[in-house]
Amino acid sequence: MGHQVRCGHGFGQIRLAIVTIILFLAALCSGQTVSKNRVFSAPVDKKTGVRVFYQHDIKDYFYPPLIIGVIDKDDPRRSTAPLGPEERHVFVTAAEILNLLERLSHANMFWQESDTVEECGPSYKAKGLGYLDITVVYSKGTARSSIGRSEVCNVLESMDPAINTPRALWEFQLYRWFNDCTIPGFDPQKYSDHWE
Repeated sequence: MGHQVRCGHGFGQIRLAIVTIILFLAALCSGQTVSKNRVFSAPVDKKTGVRVFYQHDIKDYFYPPLIIGVIDKDDPRRSTAPLGPEERHVFVTAAEILNLLERLSHANMFWQESDTVEECGPSYKAKGLGYLDITVVYSKGTARSSIGRSEVCNVLESMDPAINTPRALWEFQLYRWFNDCTIPGFDPQKYSDHWE
């Protein structure tokens, strides 16, 4: 009679370790990492930006991506929110972006990083209907993450304290309001030029 080899827990752990190594190597080969160290520890400058886009799960319901960019504290654009052909821009200080990145780093999100520095501009590549995509662009690369519909309101609400610029905060809250989040005391008519 031959000997039977039984695969117990040890073999399962080896298989798990091999799969983990393969996934890690695949991420390295694609130029992506699972680490949050680069994007959230990089210096903030005028190239740093955050793009938020929520693809509502109702196909006929659309609100353009919100692009949060960095400008000087005294720049008059801080009180504006221009609508481009495919996106809305708001402007905050470097300190506000730094605070926003700090809060994003503590959110329960998986980030994919790339060494490619992309523009923080319009894009409608969402993970799918009902997903919120967040893209962070900085001087050394790009980081992306997505969260599902059930997390959208809580995650975005936790970002509010990072934004002190009144117009940027209102546009950020309006973005949530358009996407069915409850915001106590929010006045959607506060800035009439948004609707012009």
